[in-house]
Amino acid sequence: MAYKRPIPLCEWKIDEPDKELYLTQILDNETVLSAYGRYAHSSGSKSVSWQEFLDGEMNELVEKTMGIKVLTELLEKLKGLT
Repeated sequence: MAYKRPIPLCEWKIDEPDKELYLTQILDNETVLSAYGRYAHSSGSKSVSWQEFLDGEMNELVEKTMGIKVLTELLEKLKGLT
């Protein structure tokens, strides 16, 4: 069986020049991804299932990096998908 890359259903990105890059996505494989960094040495990512995100896992991370507005939008979108 060949690997199938997850497809983003929704995406939020903060990409300001000379600052950190932040990305959050809802993926079709029922995961939520949060990634940050502009360079490999200072980058990272975390992913959880949709249900884990709805249960509060990673909400603080998204709020801290992307803001309360993005967290609220993400939760609304996710609830609409489940």
